Amino acid sequence: MSMFQHCTVAQLAEVFRASQQEIINEWQLQAGLLLRELALDKPTLTDHIPDVIAEIIRDLAFGRTGPLSAEHTLGSPPAHGVQRFHDGLDVGEVVAEYNLLRVVFITIAERHKLYIVGEAAHIINHRIDEAVRMAVMAFAAQQELIRKEREDEHLAFIAHDLRTPLNAVALLTAELKAGLDDRALAEAGELFGMMERNLHRVAEMIKRVMDVSVQSSNEGSSFNPERRLFELWPLVQRLILDLRTVAAKHMTEVVNEIPRTITVFADAGLISQVFQNLLVNAFKYAPHGRVVISAHVSPGMVACTVRDNGEGIPQELLSKVFDKLTTDPDKPGTGLGLAIVKQIIEAHGGAVNAESVEGSGASFSISLPEAAEQDAGKS
Repeated sequence: MSMFQHCTVAQLAEVFRASQQEIINEWQLQAGLLLRELALDKPTLTDHIPDVIAEIIRDLAFGRTGPLSAEHTLGSPPAHGVQRFHDGLDVGEVVAEYNLLRVVFITIAERHKLYIVGEAAHIINHRIDEAVRMAVMAFAAQQELIRKEREDEHLAFIAHDLRTPLNAVALLTAELKAGLDDRALAEAGELFGMMERNLHRVAEMIKRVMDVSVQSSNEGSSFNPERRLFELWPLVQRLILDLRTVAAKHMTEVVNEIPRTITVFADAGLISQVFQNLLVNAFKYAPHGRVVISAHVSPGMVACTVRDNGEGIPQELLSKVFDKLTTDPDKPGTGLGLAIVKQIIEAHGGAVNAESVEGSGASFSISLPEAAEQDAGKS
């Protein structure tokens, strides 16, 4: 003969109210087991659960169903969904966490020799279903927000790095135009005018893209390197040649001291972006100066340095030069160039560093792993 008892919804609510801490403790235990099963080294988020449990007990006491209160609609379940997105759970795992509450209420009822059936089961399930719905909606909304931010950020990064070659073309166009005699200029003047107008339009389009696309999200990287083995010296030398008009505008000498024997296993296009942004930054701080690019192989990595003899970086900016949107108010810039460098290098598993003594130049160091991927690329 079963020792379990049927009771009214109100009686069950009274038992749960007296056992509220026991319910919370059981939830913490079960949720901790779930997270360990999912191999997630994350603390169990429980600050919202007591509120949900309390509301379930209140609903049982009043025998009511219906939407969650305004406080919970704006609070606990949505906050839980957002938190679990950032913790790295998928949406099914978020649902599983809430479903544990059903198990917990049944477990506690059984400890007190009670059944959860009929109207009581309906009220508990309704409340948990509402919480799940809002948590999942918040999870999905956060997922979409981050996806959109990353797309916008990547578009802004592309637009930023288009400015340098565009500037180089504009300077070369001006140089060619200045070298023409009056007769040739009269014949080709309209062509140069068309080129200049179109270059200006492209520059304005890039500016508009950057104005609307720059985000402050720090959620991961916008870059996914496609690695291959390549020689570093030719890549840097080609970039120096492509930027010679920009360097000439600043009257800055650029020297490539990278040994011709050094190879890296990386994304050549992205590494070219890295050196482009470091050079453009050096031109800004070292007009009429000298920039030296060097590299050496050390255990497990290739270390590269871009060093200039310019005015240096203000000390108050040095610690945050790689932060997005950080700019020197005395220099033109968007605050994206060095942030792009950092994201690209970290996407490769490397590191970045900046050193400067104001008035004595600056040195930017990047490291790329020499690692097992490189050996795999050779095989």
